[in-house]
Amino acid sequence: MARHRTPPGSPRPRDTPSGPLRCRGLTLIELLLVVSLLAMLAATTVPILIGASLPTQAREGAERIAAALRFARDESLRTARPHGVSLTANTDSDTLKVFVLDTSTLPPTPQFSVRHPLSRQEYAEALGSSSPFPAARADGQGFVSAMGSTSQLLFTADGAPAILNGASLLRLSGASVWIRINAGAHSQNVLVATETGRVTLQ
Repeated sequence: MARHRTPPGSPRPRDTPSGPLRCRGLTLIELLLVVSLLAMLAATTVPILIGASLPTQAREGAERIAAALRFARDESLRTARPHGVSLTANTDSDTLKVFVLDTSTLPPTPQFSVRHPLSRQEYAEALGSSSPFPAARADGQGFVSAMGSTSQLLFTADGAPAILNGASLLRLSGASVWIRINAGAHSQNVLVATETGRVTLQ
C-alpha cells in the first residue's frame, strides 16, 4: 500500500497528543459579540456622517448654481446675446436651466437650447431628490435683489445681471443679487455683483 508523502520543502502538520491540530472557528457567542460591536459603531458614526454631509451638500449645490450663472454670463459676453438661468421649484426637487433670450419675438422668449460645454446636453442643474445633493434646495424666494425676487436672472451683453421687463432688459440695482441654497440648517449664498456680474459664494 502506497504511503502519502509530503512534497519536499512543505511544512509538516504538527500533531498534538490528542491528534492532528485543527483550525478553530468562531463560536456563536463570539460572532454575536462582533456583530453587536459593529452595530454600536454604526449607530454612533452614521449620524455624525449625515450631519457632516449637510454643509457639504449646501456648498456643492451652490457651486453648481454658481457655475451655471458664470456660464450664462460668459456666453452673454461671448455672443453679445442675453443669456440667463431659470429656476423651477417642484415638491421634492429644484431645476436650474440655462437659456438664451430670443429677442426676435415680442415679448422676448427664453430658448432652452444652450448646451453644457462638457456633456453637450442641454445645460441644466438639479437640487433635491433627483440630484447628487438630496438635502440641498434653493430658497423659495429664488433670486433676490434690491428690486425684489424673481425666478429668472439674465445677463446683458456686457455681463451685468438683469431681469426681463416687458420687451426690454432692466439692469438690477443694489450691491448684489443672491440666491440661497439650504441643506437642513446649513446654507450657502451665491452672490452676483450688480455692477460687474461677478459670481461668488458666501
